[in-house]
Amino acid sequence: MKKIIMILSFLIIIAVGFLIVKKDQSDSTTDVMKNNNSTTDVLENTEYSAKDILANADFNVEKQTITVHTIDTDKKDIFTRIEIPEETQKKLIQAFQNAKFAKTTIDPIEYDYRITISLNTGYTMYLISDKKSLHIVNNRENYAIVNDSDFFSILVNATK
Repeated sequence: MKKIIMILSFLIIIAVGFLIVKKDQSDSTTDVMKNNNSTTDVLENTEYSAKDILANADFNVEKQTITVHTIDTDKKDIFTRIEIPEETQKKLIQAFQNAKFAKTTIDPIEYDYRITISLNTGYTMYLISDKKSLHIVNNRENYAIVNDSDFFSILVNATK
């Protein structure tokens, strides 16, 4: 009988601990959702260059490409690759290189593009074009483009 009481007590302690952890996770998620009114709240006034936000990026490599996918969550295959002419790829990469960025917050549900800029290595990011913001996969950072050098207008025109 003592064994059964000890086992039941142990199980109750584990269940209570699990519920506490689950409640804390739920509260954290709710707080993020409540405080995420704007997807482009600039977190600081510091401006970053493309080299600052892309670790070890070398914009001087000979072979530079950009791969663009649109995102449509209503489709079974949510990514659709868009063929971008080589000249437009160069313009996009140049505009991105000349852009200035600021750290921000982003709501992932609003992503409308996934792009990979290939320089000395690949830099994949998710974009929200109407908010002029992006999430860099490699470092899990979010940025708003504060001076985009026409990056988004070139991108939107290329994907029409």
